[in-house]
Amino acid sequence: MNDTSSLLVRLARRLLSTAVLSTALAPAYAQTKADAEAAIPLDRYVLSASRTPQDARYTPSAVTVVSMVDLRTAQVTSLATALSMQPGVVVAMTGAPGGQASVLMRGANSDQTLFLVDGVRMNDRSAAYLNFLGGADIEGIDRLEVLRGPQSTLYGSSAMGGVIRIDTERGSGAAHGSLAATAGSFGTFGGTAAVKGAADGLRYSASFGRFVTDNDLANNDLRRWTGATRLEYVASPVLLVGGTFRAVSIDREEPGSRVFPSIGTTQSGNTLGTVFAEAHVADEFTSRLTLALHRRQYTWRSGSYYAPQSNRREIVDWQNTWSPIQPVEIVAGVNAENSRFIVEGRSDEDRLSAGYVSATVRPTSSVTVTGGVRYDDFKSVGGATTGRVGLAWLPRAGTKLHATYGTGFNAPGTSDRYGVPSWGQIANPNLVPEKSRGWDAGIEQELGPVTVDVTFFHNRFRNLFEWEYVNYVTWEGMTVNRARATTQGVEVATQVRLCKAAKLRANYTYLDAQDDSSGARLTRRPRHTADAELQVRVSQPCTVGAGLHAVGDNINGTMPFAGYTTARAFVSYAVRENLLLKLRVENALDREFEEVYGYPALPRAAYGTVEWRF
Repeated sequence: MNDTSSLLVRLARRLLSTAVLSTALAPAYAQTKADAEAAIPLDRYVLSASRTPQDARYTPSAVTVVSMVDLRTAQVTSLATALSMQPGVVVAMTGAPGGQASVLMRGANSDQTLFLVDGVRMNDRSAAYLNFLGGADIEGIDRLEVLRGPQSTLYGSSAMGGVIRIDTERGSGAAHGSLAATAGSFGTFGGTAAVKGAADGLRYSASFGRFVTDNDLANNDLRRWTGATRLEYVASPVLLVGGTFRAVSIDREEPGSRVFPSIGTTQSGNTLGTVFAEAHVADEFTSRLTLALHRRQYTWRSGSYYAPQSNRREIVDWQNTWSPIQPVEIVAGVNAENSRFIVEGRSDEDRLSAGYVSATVRPTSSVTVTGGVRYDDFKSVGGATTGRVGLAWLPRAGTKLHATYGTGFNAPGTSDRYGVPSWGQIANPNLVPEKSRGWDAGIEQELGPVTVDVTFFHNRFRNLFEWEYVNYVTWEGMTVNRARATTQGVEVATQVRLCKAAKLRANYTYLDAQDDSSGARLTRRPRHTADAELQVRVSQPCTVGAGLHAVGDNINGTMPFAGYTTARAFVSYAVRENLLLKLRVENALDREFEEVYGYPALPRAAYGTVEWRF
């Protein structure tokens, strides 16, 4: 039995004994985690900032809770699109849906942003998630949070720019569901089915989707299957058990870029399964154990060339929350991962062990102070210690001042350490983790129907990974630790309730990102980005809206990139109470633009949907 398996068994036994003890000690205690979350209005609590439900008014961190209701009203179906609409976030995609998508948060590299799905770290130290993100949708998601700034103290490696938290939908109420069919431009067809509900202590949800499109270019077809399920059962007044399962399978033809065209295909698959148990030992103590299995496959084919990659991760996360006195909450836990990966027939493994503790204290009703420390130990690259502090102050009703300081790190990727010979990448086993430190400070102000949040941020990175050629004849090279960089700027976000039937959301980000060695701007980091959306309920059955997305000038490598502005529009009409007709137009102004050099985005496109709810 390996170390991870032994640890898993020990933690499972510990949680089981805790559950038995809690049943004896607290038979009258019936508050589950869902009850705790319900105590805070749904549009006001956050989970990612402290790993527990927390009222957003008292959260020092810069975090956006994305309204899934608004996304579905606006008929946003792509996860990449949903993220690009948030402050401080830039998404760069290689052309049409299904391409590689990089998330750059506050100027950090794409592998320096952590994806957290159902409480599990998804980054597996490979670049394969870029291919998954470009084709992912928002089906089966009921919570999406964007947490900005260094967060390695809570979540470990990759959380330098921030964290994107995704939770699978929970069931509630009587059984209900929906069926939807979509058709539109470029031979696009899709369908979804979902059902959820709760009865006799069991909460359940399941959703499935199919999406196909030819896209705009030749040899650029996309075929995708998705599925997500969650089951939760209140086993006793003090014990909640459950599990989740998410899967996505993508087949895509690869046309290459307009500069370097190619003919190839990619097949990628992601599956994540979790089981968890949460014991409420007493009013002041909760213990949660999560076991997870994550599998990822990615294969590129072009003629006789065949490049398969695969990764299997076994994860255990044990989190304990303790409130010894009313204004104090302490979160402490351990995390262990065992990774096995195969790149072009060569296999290896890595192990991670980590421990963390974080405390939130409210010395007065208007002041919240947070602090924490974490230690991660990778078998391959050694250990890293990170820390974090934060302060939120409410000097008067409707006003919040917030500030945080933290450190982060990012372990080297699989291809960086072990190489990919067919790509001309040489192994570099001497790589050390990237490191960062950063702060942010801002003010959130409510002015009647208007809410405005202004946040300044500053980050410094060192030991950054950089490509270095070692043979210009064969174009072979390796990743080395060399670069340093600084990113700083300001994020402005506002929400306006214009009237009972109309609301406006808008944000703007200024970003100054440069290489400290050369003084040059970092690639694909526009100085100016903005996003706005208006939704209006014209009548009880009809909702209309429009959105604008603007990206300023930037560079891609050494190539200057012109800025662009795109528009989208949407309308939905309820023919009956349970039958909706929807229409949306993407790139309504038919702009020609590229997010990545050589990969043109789709021109104007229209899509219609019929949705039946039952």
